[in-house]
Amino acid sequence: MNLKPMKTILTLFVLTCTFTYSLSQGNYEIKGTAKGISDNTLLYLEFTDENEKILDSALVVGEQFTFKGQLKSKAVNAILKTFNYSDYKFFWVENVNMTFKAEKGKFREAVITGSKTQAEQDALIESTKSLSDKQRMVKEKQFIQEQPNSIISAYVLSIYASTWGKDSTAKLFNAFSDELKKTAYGKSISDFIALNKNVKIGDPFVDFSQEDTQNNIIKLSDFKGKVVLLEFWGSWCAPCREANPELVKIYNEFKDKGFEILGVGAETKREIWLKAIEKDKLTWPNVTDLKGDKNMAALIYGVSYYPTNFLIDKTGTIIARDLQGNKLRSKLRELLAQ
Repeated sequence: MNLKPMKTILTLFVLTCTFTYSLSQGNYEIKGTAKGISDNTLLYLEFTDENEKILDSALVVGEQFTFKGQLKSKAVNAILKTFNYSDYKFFWVENVNMTFKAEKGKFREAVITGSKTQAEQDALIESTKSLSDKQRMVKEKQFIQEQPNSIISAYVLSIYASTWGKDSTAKLFNAFSDELKKTAYGKSISDFIALNKNVKIGDPFVDFSQEDTQNNIIKLSDFKGKVVLLEFWGSWCAPCREANPELVKIYNEFKDKGFEILGVGAETKREIWLKAIEKDKLTWPNVTDLKGDKNMAALIYGVSYYPTNFLIDKTGTIIARDLQGNKLRSKLRELLAQ
């Protein structure tokens, strides 16, 4: 599994800033330049914090666009994107005047000014460019330990919870302030600790049930006796969508030999989920509970990045995690030949 694109995105959020979460005064205004983007193209601004229920759009005119609004909090992370996610940028918004300068095909390299939080993020990213993923993760854990009142600590911990495990996550979380625990990220971590079953290779699968595309209740145990790939994905997840064509090929190769895929969507909007399934030609069973990244099955299995998958053998034992492409194909040949 290629985690690099997703890890790169996640790292963008790790910054050295600490702030309170009281109501913030003022408004934000983001004046943007989108070089190479055609007139009348719609850009979308969506806040990823569940406490900020905002999805806004702006037309590009003369390569310029503007977003205006007001946040309840001092700083909230958001995504500015095109309709099909061909261009997107995660960044921090505050109730200040900001600028966003980007060009077509390079939104992730956008230069943003005006937000102190964003400036601190940019400085940290620059300072960690030469680090390996392992070194970066160590630095991020150190940051959480040193900054237990930072919203960024809560965000990073929510991302790496399954990687660091339930016990380590709980220890870090318990050091957070009560205020931080009440944030969207704090609640997500709390749910992870409460629901996570510490599922690991060699364990029997943990059953769950959710609705499929036809509103039927599907259980993981319905497929016992087959080799099952439990695939956690999202219509919004670029690495997931990029991996789907190869997964379709693998499914078509093995589906009549005792292999099944159960896709679990981290979705909040049913119609978008259904369109993605149709567009990507995903003919295997797909389910969701429309709770986004708080999907109950994802919490049980400790999913903190997408795509994530678990390979379950005919006896119901989890035998591998995050297999893709030829590694998955080789393992299936081995299992289905038995």
